[in-house]
Amino acid sequence: MWCGLFFAMLARAEVQRVAGQEASNEILPRVFVLSADWAERIPPAGRVNAPEFLTTLHPGQKIAVGLMAKGPDRDRLFDGVRLTIKLAAPAYAGGPWRDLKPVTVRPIKAEGADFALLALQAAGIAEAEHDKLKKATALVTLAVFAPEWSVPMDGGETDVELLVEVTGAAMPVAPEPVRLRIRSVADWAKEPPLSDGEISKQMNRHRENLSPGQLLAWFRVMAKSPALKAPPVHALFAFAFKANPAARAAAVEAYPTLEPEVQPALLWVLRLGGADLPGLFPMLSRETLATFNDVEPLPDPRRLPRFQDPVNLQEVRDIGNVMDQCWAGWMATGDKSYLRALVGLLEGAPDFAVFKAWQEERGGAKGLNARVARGLAYQIAGWSISSFQRSDPHVADWLQYWHNDPAVPEVIRQEIMALPTNPAFQRK
Repeated sequence: MWCGLFFAMLARAEVQRVAGQEASNEILPRVFVLSADWAERIPPAGRVNAPEFLTTLHPGQKIAVGLMAKGPDRDRLFDGVRLTIKLAAPAYAGGPWRDLKPVTVRPIKAEGADFALLALQAAGIAEAEHDKLKKATALVTLAVFAPEWSVPMDGGETDVELLVEVTGAAMPVAPEPVRLRIRSVADWAKEPPLSDGEISKQMNRHRENLSPGQLLAWFRVMAKSPALKAPPVHALFAFAFKANPAARAAAVEAYPTLEPEVQPALLWVLRLGGADLPGLFPMLSRETLATFNDVEPLPDPRRLPRFQDPVNLQEVRDIGNVMDQCWAGWMATGDKSYLRALVGLLEGAPDFAVFKAWQEERGGAKGLNARVARGLAYQIAGWSISSFQRSDPHVADWLQYWHNDPAVPEVIRQEIMALPTNPAFQRK
């Protein structure tokens, strides 16, 4: 608890220092490139963390262009602003795209600001001071524009340059050209492979721009590791290949060149994602495909058990694995429904004391009931959500949004506010 408050107070002091500095109203000349679906995956209102800005692209990727503004009236600077975007690349044709309006204009907050503000709020900070700090932790505004262009699937490695012209701004803006590298699946295969431990460390957040080539490179390493048998690992690959047609196509195309131990692992993971293996691999023998006939696709982990008496003992034993698979779905897709399912388990807060009493009394299977199971699920969910709140900016965005959403049950809103300091979620 005190660790969270300590860092929150440090953040508060830094915010107060920055808030006292005046900034002129200005649209900055730098152009940012981001994934086109970012605006669809963020909460519908409020401040958000910055997207992952791109320097490389992959075939099939659809892009958006962002401009930032600073100053006390920065949100209004994009009123009436329009963009013309041109693509300069010998191997690619596209545009110009003219008179583009912003698809969204959002205040961007400092990463970690939500965690600090929730800790201060849980500690009883005055509402007026909270509002002042909330405003001060969003120092820029991002406007996103979406040209109708995606990287062609059949192109090779090359550089492209985006040229942006701004009209309708109150003051002239001359954006700098931005250069991007397009990398194919084959290009990613040239990279020195990471270790399975290094890849596992990357599996702590939604990777919004993980390219098909990079995903396949990760899989080739993890397929040779015992870690692939872990529910969050194989579920992440199963959901990623299922949700991303370009990644699935890249894996199928690469299959003949994969190492002998990687090939069956790929078929297994694709089958876990519900793939029609004979349809994807008509060249494979019946004997090879028959090996995977009994592999059942993973059930939807968002259908988390809502424990009622008499409890199913196996469901209680499996709840941690099901949550891990739910996190895998979130990491693979960024679909908020996976996260919302996990956050829903915080409704078990009233049952936590019952679980602790059962634990201290060593109640065992005979004493296990629905309230004990809900208290257990509450604690495991809280542990994992607290961890992702610190490591994944998109999780932090949604938690902040749901904390302020009156449609969310009050017990969940209170639990979200208490996440940084709740002793139930402090690992001993």
